[in-house]
Amino acid sequence: MKFSEFKTIADTLDYFGYTVHNEEFINFENIAPIEIPDYLKKDIRFVLAERGDTDMEFYACEFLISPLLKEAWKRNPKAKLYSHPQIKYEDLILVPDYVVAPRNKTGVNIFSKPLLITVEAKNDDYEKGWADVYRQLVVARLLNENQAIPIYAIVSIGKGWEFGKLDGNIIYKHPLGIGLDNANKLLGVLDFIFADCVKTAEKFNLY
Repeated sequence: MKFSEFKTIADTLDYFGYTVHNEEFINFENIAPIEIPDYLKKDIRFVLAERGDTDMEFYACEFLISPLLKEAWKRNPKAKLYSHPQIKYEDLILVPDYVVAPRNKTGVNIFSKPLLITVEAKNDDYEKGWADVYRQLVVARLLNENQAIPIYAIVSIGKGWEFGKLDGNIIYKHPLGIGLDNANKLLGVLDFIFADCVKTAEKFNLY
């Protein structure tokens, strides 16, 4: 069965045997906040103040989401953050806003599997964002060709961030989100996720 034949995301998940669990798979309280650099604090305030009513997810993607992901990446340089890479499986082509993967073993700076995090930006529409992320997780798992490699997922509307993780046949969706009003905690959680991806890459000898 090809992806184009699935009418809903529920059909897709059911076909591949995945279920979604609302569960606190990360204990936010156990993660120490990380101080946001002063320059980034000023940038975030400026971007929020200047955001217009017609600015869509590209605005949040470039000016709010990317800078925070980049801060977590800088703290975990063994990971590699890619912007809008194309991932393809059979007749389906997806373009996540961001993907994290191990650095290529050859040292060549090109996108390569396995995928460890997929990030989707949506304009005040978490439901649409999660529908897209579920598809990305399914395709990422197929491309990775290894059921044991967990894959994180993030959906952000810029001001707010939500988190998920595909582990085994379960997609864990954290019932709590984190907003920019708690930016230090948000960076702490992003750092935790990036660091866990580095541990996964080391465990599976992906470098």
